[in-house]
Amino acid sequence: MASSKEIGTSSLSVPQAQFPAINSPQRLGGGSVGSLQSPSRGKVALKPGRSLMDWIRLGRSGKDLTGVGGKILQVTKEELAKHNKPDDAWMCLKGKIYNITPYFEYHPGGFDELMRGVGMDATDLFNEVHKWVNFESMLEKCFIGRLAESRSRPASTKSSQALKPPSPVVPRPLQPPQSSTEAVDGRIQIDGVKNIQIDKQPPRHDWFQTGSTVSIVIYTKWKDMTEDRIILDKNEKKFKITVFVDDHCLLLHWDLEDNITTDYEVKVSGGAGKVDIVLRKQTEGKQWKSLGNPLTDHNTFQKISDREMQYRDCILKHKESISHDTYILCLQPPEGSRLVVPIGYHVFVRLNVNGMEVVRPFTVVIPSLLANQIDRDIVDGKAFYLMVKIYQDGVLTPHIGKLNPGDTITASDPDGNFKLSKLETCQRLLLLAAGTGFTPMVRLIHYSLQHGDNNRKVNLLFFNKTEKDILWKEQMEKLKEDERFECTYILSEPSDEWKGPTGRIRRELLDNYVPKPETDLNTLLCVCGPTPFTKTTIQQLTDYGYEETDIHGFVA
Repeated sequence: MASSKEIGTSSLSVPQAQFPAINSPQRLGGGSVGSLQSPSRGKVALKPGRSLMDWIRLGRSGKDLTGVGGKILQVTKEELAKHNKPDDAWMCLKGKIYNITPYFEYHPGGFDELMRGVGMDATDLFNEVHKWVNFESMLEKCFIGRLAESRSRPASTKSSQALKPPSPVVPRPLQPPQSSTEAVDGRIQIDGVKNIQIDKQPPRHDWFQTGSTVSIVIYTKWKDMTEDRIILDKNEKKFKITVFVDDHCLLLHWDLEDNITTDYEVKVSGGAGKVDIVLRKQTEGKQWKSLGNPLTDHNTFQKISDREMQYRDCILKHKESISHDTYILCLQPPEGSRLVVPIGYHVFVRLNVNGMEVVRPFTVVIPSLLANQIDRDIVDGKAFYLMVKIYQDGVLTPHIGKLNPGDTITASDPDGNFKLSKLETCQRLLLLAAGTGFTPMVRLIHYSLQHGDNNRKVNLLFFNKTEKDILWKEQMEKLKEDERFECTYILSEPSDEWKGPTGRIRRELLDNYVPKPETDLNTLLCVCGPTPFTKTTIQQLTDYGYEETDIHGFVA
């Protein structure tokens, strides 16, 4: 589902503005709909010659985009506030000041959205919608300088003591790291790990060993905990566990006493939220005196929204063409990493294009709708699949289309907000997808037909331009042999031979192909496609009688 966390934040106060603006192109209509827990991204029409590639070319032209002759300045917040006009617009992001005046015409979200952050520290506003975007690369040529922070009184001893992070709950031989802790504005700073909000106690964890294994037990007490909420990373003897606990993230990080293999076993006790991670010793029979030395970020527990997005260099294992412009990519995380992506979640793919870092979200799929079982490498977190449509005038996808097996693709941690429990409890699943909005539906369809209630009905309305744009049509035709699955294709640019429904989402199509709401039938509706499609479809469904809580819009 759609789709990801910044740790740093300015100590200056930020006006309580909403970003994007209410009713702006970047906010889906009825932002309270179902699981739409974060603002969506939307686009406005840009003038010809104002694409991202045009912005990259402008940055490389040598033209001064700073407006100050390339000088590096120390800017006070009073000075920053003066530059709040369309023809003189400065913005602070994570302590850095940018002249965004030349960027207005290139911003996909439109002029009004940028204006909401000019003349002030817009870090929090930016993070609400664009946290995954590398603004430092995007606005590199507009960099003016840094925010000159006001001097503040040091935190009192009493305050510092109250804000110290809790000690890790581990066996006694495991000594706490030697690090300095400083309290600043209700947050803590631990060596290189800055501004981590301590608003909850970390879940307790423990460890024990046998002659051949080391087991780490984490007591999350979260009843919805699943194995795909746990990421493992190993680099030599450094071992990191990332656990997503509801809207928080727990990080455990050690330099282990001895080496381990990459043959991990992860188990979750249903209902209790107990996590067991079993590691195999490289030297069997050796008794460890401790797990090892905790690293400076060990035992941190923070909101996911405050967390820095983590990226890994993955290897493209293989690439398969499934249509005239779409590929299935199989990616392998680094050796030592276990990365299982929850159903409906996406990852961000990051690529350097002509000197600028470009990031785009892609929902994780499976290699086939017809497989009875999920590939073991997917279950073990050793592979994941993306379905990527190549846009010839795009910035990122043409480069992805040129990649070959063995090449590297940088991908992020999973990001999203889809609740599998909603799928597990529904009796009827209605899916409305446009184009590559089909990608989050892939795993929903497969899971629904392969798990749980065998009587669950699945109905897909799949909107495309032409018949050749319909992804995996042969597989879905085969799947229709199962009486629980129905699929209807709607084309906006049909050929003369097309006999099926045509046009765009509208009430007539709902009347013909979408069942009326029933109070005694638990129904889940999922929508994904371009923002105008998603916005219109959600509105049409609510007008049709469905409750907002029944609808999940996939946005990234």
